Amino acid sequence: MTAPTRPLPHVLPQVDAIRGYITQVAEAFDARDLDLRNVWLDPMCPRDATFILGTDALVWNESEGFIRGRFVSGAPGERTVLADPVPLGGGVLLEPGHAAWLVETGRVESPTAYRAYTAVRDGLDDKLAGYKV
Repeated sequence: MTAPTRPLPHVLPQVDAIRGYITQVAEAFDARDLDLRNVWLDPMCPRDATFILGTDALVWNESEGFIRGRFVSGAPGERTVLADPVPLGGGVLLEPGHAAWLVETGRVESPTAYRAYTAVRDGLDDKLAGYKV
């Protein structure tokens, strides 16, 4: 059985709200022929998602953006553990094609300020709503 390369719906609406963005990032990885093997939505506080790329993984969370490292452990519903994590930088909500370009080229951008995931009215959810599944 092939692992899903698009995130499955999440039972919690607040977590499922990130699915459109995560789906578009997965599609951008596929467009660049990156070795995307699996992707899933993870728990809350903060909301996050994991992309398995060969032996590496990329974790997106609503506080820090994308972090890449060697995959140690993780599964849907539990936090992903990375070895030697490196933030991609550039902001919490990178444009999907730009995130794929950073992964493909191995580049990182200047770090940005962290976002408190408890910041419920800072516009992130409005921006996430613009990404459709």
